[in-house]
Amino acid sequence: MSIETVLGYDSYVTAKLHIEFHITAQLSRTLPYCIFSLLYAKTIITYMGKQLKWGIAGVGMITHDFLTAMASLPAEQHKVVAIAGKDLDRVHRLATLHNIDTAYEGYEAIAADTDVDIVFVSVLNLQHFDVAKIMLENGKHVLCEKPMGMSYKQTKSLVDLAREKKLFLLEGMWSRFFPAYDALDKHIASGGLGDIYHVNIQFGVEINDIERNLMKDLGGGVVLDLGIYMLQLLQFVYKEPPADIMCTGHLSKTGVDESISCAIKYKDGKTATIAAHTRATMANRAELTGTKGTLLLDYFWCPTVLHISAANITEWTLPKGKYKFHFHNSAGLSYEIQECWDCISQGLLESPKMNLDESILLSKLSDTMRTQLGVLDNAL
Repeated sequence: MSIETVLGYDSYVTAKLHIEFHITAQLSRTLPYCIFSLLYAKTIITYMGKQLKWGIAGVGMITHDFLTAMASLPAEQHKVVAIAGKDLDRVHRLATLHNIDTAYEGYEAIAADTDVDIVFVSVLNLQHFDVAKIMLENGKHVLCEKPMGMSYKQTKSLVDLAREKKLFLLEGMWSRFFPAYDALDKHIASGGLGDIYHVNIQFGVEINDIERNLMKDLGGGVVLDLGIYMLQLLQFVYKEPPADIMCTGHLSKTGVDESISCAIKYKDGKTATIAAHTRATMANRAELTGTKGTLLLDYFWCPTVLHISAANITEWTLPKGKYKFHFHNSAGLSYEIQECWDCISQGLLESPKMNLDESILLSKLSDTMRTQLGVLDNAL
């Protein structure tokens, strides 16, 4: 009986793709086929049995969406074993709703919980660095909501710590893990757009009524909430840092950046324009222009449709959730959750789809933009 028959073809192919780096071509040539097949089957079954035990640090709306999205993934791969927050009533409510056994007040206890493999950090922006740092210092892998830090220095410090301790660290740039991004990357790499010379992105959402977006000391602002999504797409398309960036925008009375508009220059004649606003709804679309045509990407930060041409439109269906989501396309959080399992199960400490050097570059660019707006005194 074949391995495919025992495991089921889809499971076999999925597992095989993830573990084939463990088994060299030389091994398959030197071992008798029957022994090789048995070793291969044993390795596949062992690999597929790995369960990632999650801890959750934070009790906001994104945490509910994250937990709802995770429930659509295989239980043998993911289990939430603990949740922590400063408001114990909210912690208990989420724990009850999502069937989480252990609830902690504060974050030190979950960092010390030996049953936790990885922690999802979903606290306020201003707290990301401190909470992620505690988790890494206690030997936990970390998936941290964007932005990973409030500055380049904070982000670089977390990356250095994770690399020193040989722990997995991922900034939660969930956009990168949508199937539409994989398809877009292939289309660009195949030359479907020719040479891309300009990218235009607009992102405007009326979020100025949310308290954290009104207060500078809570880490609010258009650059870190919306602008970072535009920057990551530019990195994804151009795959290099810009040569120059010029930004303007408006600050609120409390010193929070409410709007931004930037002209960005890359080498070899490539350019980009980006605009974001927290007081007005915009087109919320990216437009990529190349020598062979233009591609539109609606809801570019969480796309489920790739519109290459009138005759070439691909649409992906998001996983269903047991509960209602707070944010648009939050079911797609399941893609970044699965990326964590894929990477950790393979022994990877960074995601090839969103590596830590990219997070460092994002933080540098964010610092530059916020400095030009007057939010920061000095970049870096």
